[in-house]
Amino acid sequence: MTLMTHINVYHRRFNQRIHLSGGTIVAQGLALFLVLSHGITKQLAHIDWLDIVAEGSVFIFAATWIIAVIVSRPAGKVTTLMVAGLNCLAFTALLDLLDELFYYPLASQWLGMIESVPAAAGMVIMTVALVFWHREQLALNVQLQRRESYYRDHENIDTVTQLYPAAYFCDRAADYQRRLVHASILMVDINQFSRFNSRFGHLEGNRLLQEVGRLLVMHVRHEDLVCRYASDRFVILLPDMELHAANELASQIQNSVNHLAFRIATNTTAVFQSVRTAVIECGPEHDVDELLARLNLKLTHCEISVA
Repeated sequence: MTLMTHINVYHRRFNQRIHLSGGTIVAQGLALFLVLSHGITKQLAHIDWLDIVAEGSVFIFAATWIIAVIVSRPAGKVTTLMVAGLNCLAFTALLDLLDELFYYPLASQWLGMIESVPAAAGMVIMTVALVFWHREQLALNVQLQRRESYYRDHENIDTVTQLYPAAYFCDRAADYQRRLVHASILMVDINQFSRFNSRFGHLEGNRLLQEVGRLLVMHVRHEDLVCRYASDRFVILLPDMELHAANELASQIQNSVNHLAFRIATNTTAVFQSVRTAVIECGPEHDVDELLARLNLKLTHCEISVA
């Protein structure tokens, strides 16, 4: 992801948060204004405090959901619809709450009659939002399947890169061998990663690992499996891919990483990294651990050459 892309994503999300927060304040402020301008305060003896607790809880929960959506969701149509629907529900909840503290003269009875209308509109908007959210989840699931290669075992996912670890890779590779499925294995290592960590810190190093991991996932097919092998080393299982095609993929990955503009938080200038790769065929005649040892040896020789 380039520096300009990072800035555009951040700017878009920041702007939407500002707009949604402002809209929320205006909507709930309108409900408060309508009641204060038309209602008359009840005497304490006529206030049902149990109803206040119950209806106040509904408003607090709705407001909490609004904040959670604004903070946690990315910018987009789904987020906007969710916040709009929740604001309608919160609007009605606030009117219900204030009904316990104020009563309306005859000329303002219309306010009590329409207080349920925003809730109905909110349910419609939330339904539309959930339809779009469902489509969004379907799209995300497709990307997740690429990363998992159809296998779902979330407890074993690496916490930094959100990829599976080496043990998971070995299990899947051994499974292909037992089923006599031809495959290639591609190993990727970030050049001078320890120097990068020493210069910029481990937090930035983790961010770099995440970006490289995402880039690798973008390069593979639906049935391929990308895993974090160790530290700054990744391994990719490529079923039904010949060695020449795997070598071509390795070249494409190297070229993509070379053009990956990584921006350090404390530096306005982008940092460019490089990777070295090694490829081997994964046949049933060789143990998976042996194949990985050969790939590691190849990368070690490449490291010596680079140094």
